[in-house]
Amino acid sequence: MAKEYKYGGAGFLSGLIIGGVIGAAIGVGIVIVTRDRERVEKVGSKASKIAGVIKDEVFTGGKEIIKHAIGEGKEAAHKTRSEIEERLREKSEE
Repeated sequence: MAKEYKYGGAGFLSGLIIGGVIGAAIGVGIVIVTRDRERVEKVGSKASKIAGVIKDEVFTGGKEIIKHAIGEGKEAAHKTRSEIEERLREKSEE
């Protein structure tokens, strides 16, 4: 039969030490996870802001460039059509 100690004895002391070590390890783990989560949230927030600025600049500038290119394309098409029609008229008059 196991020897019983009146006030806890060696078993209590080793349990206290092991429990303290486990508790400290869990505490350190929680701090690391919390700190990493905050860091990820900060980086995510900054990335979101940068993406918003890039989106605004690229899409706004891109829309203007596309509108300008469409306008130039329409002018070129109109000019080419006019030239072709003029040539056809000249040939039909000959």
